[in-house]
Amino acid sequence: MSRRKLELYENIFNRVGPGTSKVTIVEIAAYLHCSERHARTLLNQMTTLGWLTWSPTVGRGNKGILNCLLEPIQACHKEIDKANDNSNLDLVYKLVGFNGRDTAAGLWQYLSQAVTEKHNTILAPFHRCMKTLHPHFVTERTERHFISEIYQTLVEEKANKLTGNLAHFWESNSNHTVWTFYLRPETQFHDLSVLTADDVVASFKGLIHSAQWQRLYDHIEKVIAVSFDVVEIHLSAPDPLFIKLLCRAETAIMPKQFVFANESHFRAIGSGPFLLAVNSNKLLRLQRFSQYNRTSALIEKIEFWIHESWAERKKCYQNFFFLNDSLNVYETACDYVGSFYCLITNKQLQTQDVKQNLAAAFLGDHNQAGENYPVYTISHENNRECREYSKQLISYFDKPEILQTKEVKFGQFLDGVDVSILGIRKEDNKYTSLFSFLKLYPHWTSVLTFTQQDYLHKQIDAIRIEVDVLRQQALISHVMTWLEQQHILFEIKREGLTLSVPEQIRGVEINANGWCDFSKLWIKPMKVKSEVTASMESLIAKY
Repeated sequence: MSRRKLELYENIFNRVGPGTSKVTIVEIAAYLHCSERHARTLLNQMTTLGWLTWSPTVGRGNKGILNCLLEPIQACHKEIDKANDNSNLDLVYKLVGFNGRDTAAGLWQYLSQAVTEKHNTILAPFHRCMKTLHPHFVTERTERHFISEIYQTLVEEKANKLTGNLAHFWESNSNHTVWTFYLRPETQFHDLSVLTADDVVASFKGLIHSAQWQRLYDHIEKVIAVSFDVVEIHLSAPDPLFIKLLCRAETAIMPKQFVFANESHFRAIGSGPFLLAVNSNKLLRLQRFSQYNRTSALIEKIEFWIHESWAERKKCYQNFFFLNDSLNVYETACDYVGSFYCLITNKQLQTQDVKQNLAAAFLGDHNQAGENYPVYTISHENNRECREYSKQLISYFDKPEILQTKEVKFGQFLDGVDVSILGIRKEDNKYTSLFSFLKLYPHWTSVLTFTQQDYLHKQIDAIRIEVDVLRQQALISHVMTWLEQQHILFEIKREGLTLSVPEQIRGVEINANGWCDFSKLWIKPMKVKSEVTASMESLIAKY
């Protein structure tokens, strides 16, 4: 089905309107700018598509009966459904832009109406594609959340409670240097191959050689497949709470043949509740994995339709997918998904006055402006909040034209800048995330003095070997407070999230990634009036 046919149907519809009309084939040919013969062919094709009916009468010049059954946009959406079912995404994007319509607006309109009609699929707008979903290479929070939907980790933490995921049981030796994991039997990857201890070993070998993550897992000495479904992880130093690190997205387990695969050969295959059916620059489709080794997802599919011009829309900024504002809604909230921080990386600027001025700039308080300080380069992460904080900082100074800003991906850090604006997401555990930042930040040697570096390393070592959870949390909090007292790092704002959710989408519970557990989502069908009820209401209205 071509876009041109939709455009021709709209030409007819605009001339005769909906419903039944009397019109000659000569008039229709004029509407379509074609011959009478071709006009008959087009009418037959449009009849087959279910857009209209045409009953000609014998004799040239006699008027036939034309009945337009669908609004042009309804006909468009009907054809988009077919193209989508056939995975013809290029055609989808062409159809929504028929007769000069804006593609982004047309696609948004289609998703908005389709979300109320589909009972097994959640449709979502999104503003960028996700090229790779390799657990060892993604740092941004959206991709990390998708990792948790596609893959499984050995264990998971929810509401401060550790439970088994791929492992049904685990234990450690007395000094917490050897950890043993017992895998759930007959776990299958999305390609239906069986997950074994060899896949776990390969995944961890890739992790500890990853430039992004190796500093956090630098005490993993070796990983051994004891048997088909038993794995041992040996540490070079005691780590009583090592298990909490294994809840993080980068520790997800994948088939061994894809761990070191290059981008062109990599496939995002996990064993999680959803398999990745489509990942293109137009659509990302997650589909329920029926062989999942835990509770199956309630929804069959979640589709993220992508158009870059949606980047400014509030709901795309919030990474959420609820479209139709006219529906009845309910609210769900999470009061803490992380914090935004200012890291003063230039040693010469690490003073009380500079910190106070920077804090005032982030608050937009120009009345507190003191003398200008030589802040020339600012790095910020690629999210709306960090961009806004960077703009506030620039507008605070008298000569903003001398300032340079550099944008980086979430979780990436630049050396040689004066100030970095960054976020630390809570993810599964606030303190694990803070500790991970302390370990993963790669430029402490240029930010801290030798004395400060020595103190930080000793504190990190003390945190790692602490057995008591509360004491470990207190040590992490102490380090964060110490960094603030040294005028190096301070919190700009704590981040929460509140969402309005259409009443028919249930099971939404915001997590610390600013997303939710997709497997718990389900759609409650809209109530449809029975024919009897509709007839009674009609009679009441009449009389």
